[in-house]
Amino acid sequence: MPNRCSAPGCRSNYAGEPYTPVFKLPNGPPDLVNRWHRALCREGIRDLKNVFVCSKHFLDEEIQTSFSIHQPDGTYLEVPAKPKLQKDAVPRFLPGCPLHLSSSSDTIPPRFD
Repeated sequence: MPNRCSAPGCRSNYAGEPYTPVFKLPNGPPDLVNRWHRALCREGIRDLKNVFVCSKHFLDEEIQTSFSIHQPDGTYLEVPAKPKLQKDAVPRFLPGCPLHLSSSSDTIPPRFD
């Protein structure tokens, strides 16, 4: 069973829903982790190993889904890859989270496909 999205109100990867790639809460710089907590309205969460956020909550340009291979003839071949987030990406589109609780979503309109 795929991991479910931890964003408030999101049903990605629940039974009956199509699969959506998810990303684990970063364990990097404390500032980045705190920005994720604020964005998800989950500042007091303790069990970080089970926090995942689906691709619906990020800008498309923050998710790398392929990479380029330089070939001997000078051309590039675009190869699909497992979705990966940019290092500084923070969830942005959180329709289930009040704007006053989510500092990263107050200037970006909700997007939920």
